[in-house]
Amino acid sequence: MLRRRNRNALFKKIGFMLFVLLLLWLIGRSIPALFRADAATEAATVVEEFYKYEQTGDFGSSWELFHPLMKERFPKSAYVQNRAHIFMQHFGVQTFELEIEPPERVFDVQIVKGVKPFPLAYKTKVTQTYSGTFGEFDLVQTCYLVQENEQWELLWYYPDDKSNSEEHLS
Repeated sequence: MLRRRNRNALFKKIGFMLFVLLLLWLIGRSIPALFRADAATEAATVVEEFYKYEQTGDFGSSWELFHPLMKERFPKSAYVQNRAHIFMQHFGVQTFELEIEPPERVFDVQIVKGVKPFPLAYKTKVTQTYSGTFGEFDLVQTCYLVQENEQWELLWYYPDDKSNSEEHLS
């Protein structure tokens, strides 16, 4: 009987130690999140900064916030020229109102067809309201933000991309 009591005490001690180790592991995984800035807030800031540049016609600065895949798709000079030409000259607008939905965290998302999925991204919907020559209209665009080299960078969504970058600039 003495032996049985010691065995139960040993199992209780082992169980308690496993519980404490599990608890320490969970706490250890949670602590870094407490000391870093909220990723969704950082991502939202980049989207807001991008479209603020676009509102003022500073397309060169907005282009700098693109992910390298977007920079590949739109060379800087062509992007700046086309954005200004389309929105300011064709549509006759000087600026636009902006509404940005809160970013939503998504995992393993394929933003551009044929490109390896990103393990973590933030998805947001941006609505730009223009008033110009052709009246008032909304442009709604899905944007993704991914972190590359500790920087948040913006991508536009191309689910069924059937063309190459030269065709986008024509």
